[in-house]
Amino acid sequence: MLPLQIPSTVLALLSLLLLVAALSSEHWLEARRDGVFVHSGLWKICANSVCAMPLKLPDYIEATKTFLILGLLAGLLSAFSLLALLSGSGLDTVSPLVVSAVGSFSAGFCVLIALTVFTSEFAEVIKVTWPHISFGWSWGLGWASIPLFLLTGGVTLLAQESNSI
Repeated sequence: MLPLQIPSTVLALLSLLLLVAALSSEHWLEARRDGVFVHSGLWKICANSVCAMPLKLPDYIEATKTFLILGLLAGLLSAFSLLALLSGSGLDTVSPLVVSAVGSFSAGFCVLIALTVFTSEFAEVIKVTWPHISFGWSWGLGWASIPLFLLTGGVTLLAQESNSI
């Protein structure tokens, strides 16, 4: 077993966990207005613990969801290839470390695109109507997953390099 295999697997699973938590929660935006606490995510909008799923969402939210799901799929590919390598399953055609590194970098860049779109559109559209709105913890988890995905890719590439020596 390679010395960097376990840290890269832990990083892959941690970054995947952060992304899943960010994607599934409804605390991307939070606001208080006239005694009402409103928070929303990519799927639901909640006011005082009553949640609803809007029928039509703005295009930037749909784009954010799409890129986050692409990032999730790439992150899953990365984690599963590392787990397959740890379990001893041999893939002869392609190195699981290379697959994992490509998956991690792809996941990081997809999530970066998603959060950049969300953040820039939020600044343009939402701030005007809700002056006391702020980003929630889900948004922060999404941003935190980006450097973890990139770090996973880097550590996995180092593991691949030490494997080929």
